[in-house]
Amino acid sequence: MAGRHTTDTVVAQGGAITFISIRSRLFLVLGLALITSLLAASGYFASAARAAAPGTVSLDQSAYTAHEDQGYLKITIIRTGDLSGTEQVGYGVKRQDAQPGIDFDLVPNTYITMAPGQSSYTFSVWIIDRGINATPVHALAYLYGSSPDSIGTTNSLVTILHDDPLGARDAANPLGVPDPANGNPIAGTRFYIDPYSSSAEAAKHDRRSKPKEAGLLKDIAGEPGAHRFYMWNLGSNVAGQVAHYLEETQHQQPGSTVMLSTYSLVHGKCGYTATPAIQARYDNFISQVAQGIGNDHVVFFLELDSLITAPCLNRGQLAIRDAELKYAISVLEADPHVVVYLDGGAADAASARRQANYLRGAGIAGAQGFFLNSTHFDWTTTELHYGQEISSMLGGAHFIINTGENGRGPLRPKSRVKRGNEVLCNPAGRGLGPISVQNDVAEQTGYADNDGLLWFTNPGGSGGQCVAGAPPTGVFWPAYAAMLAKNWVHDIRGPGYHLFRQPT
Repeated sequence: MAGRHTTDTVVAQGGAITFISIRSRLFLVLGLALITSLLAASGYFASAARAAAPGTVSLDQSAYTAHEDQGYLKITIIRTGDLSGTEQVGYGVKRQDAQPGIDFDLVPNTYITMAPGQSSYTFSVWIIDRGINATPVHALAYLYGSSPDSIGTTNSLVTILHDDPLGARDAANPLGVPDPANGNPIAGTRFYIDPYSSSAEAAKHDRRSKPKEAGLLKDIAGEPGAHRFYMWNLGSNVAGQVAHYLEETQHQQPGSTVMLSTYSLVHGKCGYTATPAIQARYDNFISQVAQGIGNDHVVFFLELDSLITAPCLNRGQLAIRDAELKYAISVLEADPHVVVYLDGGAADAASARRQANYLRGAGIAGAQGFFLNSTHFDWTTTELHYGQEISSMLGGAHFIINTGENGRGPLRPKSRVKRGNEVLCNPAGRGLGPISVQNDVAEQTGYADNDGLLWFTNPGGSGGQCVAGAPPTGVFWPAYAAMLAKNWVHDIRGPGYHLFRQPT
């Protein structure tokens, strides 16, 4: 316009040029200021700043606890920050001391995408109920590979409480056999056979290099044996290790009864463990063993050689030994499905009357019975006669005979005065004896008060480095085990005693 001064602003819009007058620009600036003021008053910019902040994905708890019988454990992944886009993250649950397939079902690495607006995602872990009453075990829930947000709580420990209550004990049938008879608690029991026993592993190892020996070792591996726990090498978490072993057995052979033994009270020189300090340690050890067993089904051979060595103890030491064994019986038989047998020695070690007195002093009245021949090679008929003699003095206490090495009887030394009644350290020419198990199931032996003929000392353990090639005491010796299997005697043999038969 004529007579007026104007200044124009050029604005490029999509290639076209628009001229905006100073007055128009002023109105534009004022409008933008008003809009900005209104948005600020509404808190728009603050919320936008918050949304733009970086977020995290985390497990909703730093630790989880699951009960034995609860079924599924729910675990939630929480997402914070800007939810306008997607979020990718991986999760899983892995083992610590808990066992997949035994304590819980493993959750493998799993990658998910959370949708826009989704703030949480929940997954489940199956807790396996085996009726265990024992020490807790642990798994680990974890996150990995989040994008675009970072991970907050990456790992969370999952504690699985083995807190099912102990079951009720049926004194007449503690192992729950289908048809208990004649006071024998194990007849009809299906025993666990360890697929990873020393003989089984040796048979696998030698199947090509020594096929004949491997075949003989399979004969031993195909029969039930006893897993042995020692106080000296288990550390502080005894209950957990016992529970773990028993869990494995039930994972492999559900519903089976496991044979266990201990060999801790005969250690070093005679009387070494018969002190107040060792007694306290042993009581703690055996109470943890009982805790680890819980509701599992166990035939327990308590402390091999603990009473056959009693003659070398003085009166004070014997009192401690008796107290140790009595305590062990009390805590083990408090479990609902445990039957305990005490060391009854062997016929060529002490008279029946003397051995009955030792058993009485050690609390045989609280146990199922006693076992014989655990570290000797004496004839089966001799041990049957000896066991029935002791039983008659103890009101009909039942007994089991170890027949894992006695099929050919004992090897007598040339001088019994100097070397004892039999050779105990890897005697040559011995063989497996009869076993009262058929297709994993224990059978009646037919002899009064005799609950079984079993290989509970696991044939093939070395008696010491007394002959060439022998490993140290207790170490499995495949060559010796193969000899025992080669000389297996399936029937009951020995001197002709009058033996009482089981009533029919």
